[in-house]
Amino acid sequence: MVSDGPTDRPLWGHRVVVTRPVHQATALCESLLQAGAEVLRLPLLEVLAGDAAAIDAAVAAIDTFSWLIFSSANTVQAFLPRLQAAGGDAPRLAVIGPATAEAVRRLDLEPQLEASKSDGDGLAGALAPHLMPGCHVLLPQAEDARPNLAAGLRQAGAHVHTLTAYRKALPAAARATAQDIFDASPLGWVTFTSPRLVRHFAQLDIGSPALWRQRWAELRALSVGPVTSGALRELGIEPAAEAHRPTPEGMVEAMAEALRSHRS
Repeated sequence: MVSDGPTDRPLWGHRVVVTRPVHQATALCESLLQAGAEVLRLPLLEVLAGDAAAIDAAVAAIDTFSWLIFSSANTVQAFLPRLQAAGGDAPRLAVIGPATAEAVRRLDLEPQLEASKSDGDGLAGALAPHLMPGCHVLLPQAEDARPNLAAGLRQAGAHVHTLTAYRKALPAAARATAQDIFDASPLGWVTFTSPRLVRHFAQLDIGSPALWRQRWAELRALSVGPVTSGALRELGIEPAAEAHRPTPEGMVEAMAEALRSHRS
C-alpha cells in the first residue's frame, strides 16, 4: 500500500516516469521529487538538427522580419544561438508560454509577447493585434509542426516564413530503458508533455505490439494540457490527470488533485 506520507509532499510514495528529453526534464523531475514522488527517467524524444541552410538564410535576412515567433523551447535553442553567433539583432520576440519564455531569457533576451493560452491558436490570437498588414514574420518550427499557428498568423494578415529548426526521433535506447522500468511492475504514472511523446510511447511495443497495447490499461497518464490529452485520447487513453497550467508545478498539482479524488 502507498503511504500518504507528509501532508506537504502530496505525491509521497508514488512512482512517476518522466518522458521529456534529457535536456528538458530537470525542472519537472525536481518538482515531482519535491512533492515526494519517486522519479524515473525515460527520455522518449531526441532532438536532431533541422534545415541548416534555411536557418542560415533566415539569420542573414533577420532584419526583414517584424517578429520572430517561437512555439517551443526547442525552437529557441535551435535558432537563437545561431542568430547570436552571427551577431544579428533579434526582432521582437513572441513565445507560446512560460517554458519557451524562460528558454529565451536564458539567452539574455526578453520576449515582447507571451501568450496566456499556451498553444498555437492562443499565440496566433495574442499576436494578431500587433501585426501590421503585410508584415513579415519568421516562424522556426519542428519538422512535424501543427499548421494552426502559421494559418492563424496568415489569417491576421502576416506573411509567414517557416523553416524546419529541428527534427524529432525516438532515442535508440528508449525501448531497452522502458523494458527495465516496466517489465516487473504496472506502467503506473507516466508524464506526457507533447503529442510526439505520446506517439513515441505508443511505438515502444515492449513484448509485442498487441501485448504493449493491452498494457495501456495499467497506464496513469499525466498530461501537460489539452493538446497532449487529445493525442492520448486518439489512442484510446483517457488521461488520469491534466494540468491546468503547462508548467512542472501545474503537472504536480494535477497529479495531486487526481490522487486526492481517488482517495475520497
